[in-house]
Amino acid sequence: MPSLRLVLVLILQENLHSYVMDVKTAFLNGDLDEVVYMSQPQGYDDGTRKVCKLNKSLYGLKQAPRQWFHKFQQFMNKVKFKQSTSDPCIFIRKEKGRKIIICLYVDDLLIAGSDPDEVKTVINLLQNEFEMSKSAPATEFLGIRLVFTPTELKLDQEEYIDKMLKRFNMSDCKPCSTPLEPKCTSADFANSELFEGPFRELIGSLLYLAVTTRPDILFSVNCLSQLQEKPTVAAWTGLKRILRYLKGTKNFKLVYKKLHNPNFNIDLYVDADWASDTTDRKSVSGHVLMFCNCPILWCCKKQNCISLSSTEAEIIALSKSLQDLLYYKSVINEISRINSISIYEDNQSAFKSVTNENVCGRLKHLDVKLKFIRETLSNHCISVKYVCTENQIADLFTKSLSKCKLYKLLRLCSVCMRD
Repeated sequence: MPSLRLVLVLILQENLHSYVMDVKTAFLNGDLDEVVYMSQPQGYDDGTRKVCKLNKSLYGLKQAPRQWFHKFQQFMNKVKFKQSTSDPCIFIRKEKGRKIIICLYVDDLLIAGSDPDEVKTVINLLQNEFEMSKSAPATEFLGIRLVFTPTELKLDQEEYIDKMLKRFNMSDCKPCSTPLEPKCTSADFANSELFEGPFRELIGSLLYLAVTTRPDILFSVNCLSQLQEKPTVAAWTGLKRILRYLKGTKNFKLVYKKLHNPNFNIDLYVDADWASDTTDRKSVSGHVLMFCNCPILWCCKKQNCISLSSTEAEIIALSKSLQDLLYYKSVINEISRINSISIYEDNQSAFKSVTNENVCGRLKHLDVKLKFIRETLSNHCISVKYVCTENQIADLFTKSLSKCKLYKLLRLCSVCMRD
């Protein structure tokens, strides 16, 4: 999803023409590299014990998805598209100042280019090679509604939310203003009787929404997903509260603003909540990656080890977030350009630790992480800047917030709370 959002940002900022289409029965296109036999299909049984030798891939065959991708990959090479070395599902062609980008998601394609005639030529080539649906302007992709205007792009999944509320019998529920009560952790939901019901199913449905267009619920879903092994009634009530929150906020949209002079800057906001969960005292890392002031990646993750101080927790969070930054930096460099990279940190002690070559005695056990951070900052010309806690967007992904602070940070994270 981050790569898709990255391409959507480029479509907006570079005024690219975009279309969507999908391949019909995509997995049947693959060629088999080995000999595969199958039992006679139902309705074609001739009464013998003979088996059928497959000439092409079939749905249900474990090789089918991979062989379909190889087939598409070969065709892209044939029509002079270069496959991204960082994200193999992105294909780029640049000729004489013109650019075309193709995003492949299983059998769905998003095609964007600077020259509309050249885009249509590529669409015709694809339709001649594969059986495909008719191309259409990009107004919906992977269940995400896309609304382009001359000044902005809005992304939302209101229809998905309505279907989810109906599936879990919450269509008529009473809305609430926050996903969870402020300062909630998984420990607050653990001491309750066990729950038997579609707990994991709802976690999966909410998680897809959280990583696609609704960063405001990611921490809450992550918090409650820690109880999947032994779900409790209290945790199920917490999940239903998230649904109540979505009921009242289903019109929230992720809004990317078009810049008059696109800066093509990367901004990384990083934060950590130190030892707040009394169950295991492991800290929570959170970060959000912005490109052209638009969020393309957000992450919430419990740390693997126990930190002995808030500074240690912040350094661990920064180390992990830098790995994500380096990956998407390489993706962006292949399809666009980058002017500058900045990291925003609100912990003064961590800020000084990564910008000062001297290692504090209490942080010597983090020497490898600190050296990795400093080397990365130096090699990639990344500046570290201090941001006050009130404007630390990554706070959205480390703790449950009050309504006032939640809505303030959502505005900074490009979430629009009105139509």
